[in-house]
Amino acid sequence: MARTGINKQLVQQAKTALLAQGKRPTIDALRIALGNTGSKSTISHYLKELDEPPKATLERLTEPLAQLVQSLGEQLQAEANEQLSKTQAQFLLETTQLNAQLQRAQQHLEDQQHSIDKLTERRLTEQQQWQEATRRMEQQAQELSLAQQNNHELTRMLQEQHTKIALLENEQQHANLAFEQFRQARQELHDAIIQQHAKQITLLMEERRQQADLLLSSQKELVNLNRENARLLQQLQKIL
Repeated sequence: MARTGINKQLVQQAKTALLAQGKRPTIDALRIALGNTGSKSTISHYLKELDEPPKATLERLTEPLAQLVQSLGEQLQAEANEQLSKTQAQFLLETTQLNAQLQRAQQHLEDQQHSIDKLTERRLTEQQQWQEATRRMEQQAQELSLAQQNNHELTRMLQEQHTKIALLENEQQHANLAFEQFRQARQELHDAIIQQHAKQITLLMEERRQQADLLLSSQKELVNLNRENARLLQQLQKIL
């Protein structure tokens, strides 16, 4: 007995569809085409009825009518086969076109996937570049912050140096002024010493001249005394 939902017409449709696909209408293929429903014995029973002409019916007819029915059956079978061939050819053409479209779609899909892969790889590369650029920017920001701190420190030290230089320049000015005063005082003292020394030399020369004159006078006096002594000695000798 046939299961619910399985009948001869459904088996005929499944068989026609398999033949149109160029497949053999086996029991297993028919059962798959029927959605895995129906028992194999039921499908086999309907398949046999479809493959064999209804001989018992023809036997009940008169010979001329049976021949007519058989002729019509053969004609219908031929037309069905012709229609089946056309259907198969159309199906094969459509299948070929669909396969070509499928191949084009698959190729397009592969191209799209290749483009997606490239875009993904590019996005990953750009992301890595962006991360690297962000890291460099953060590092440069840290270096800039450190440089700004160093700049502030150097500016402070430079201001301190300017202040020290100004103080040193002020001290230098005072030192130069004091040195100039010291040089003038030293020059004045030197001039005074030279003048005093010159006066002392002049006095010494005058004193030396006077002593020379005195010495000359003393020498003359001594000569005179020597002469006088000699004369007195001569007189004394004469007396003795």
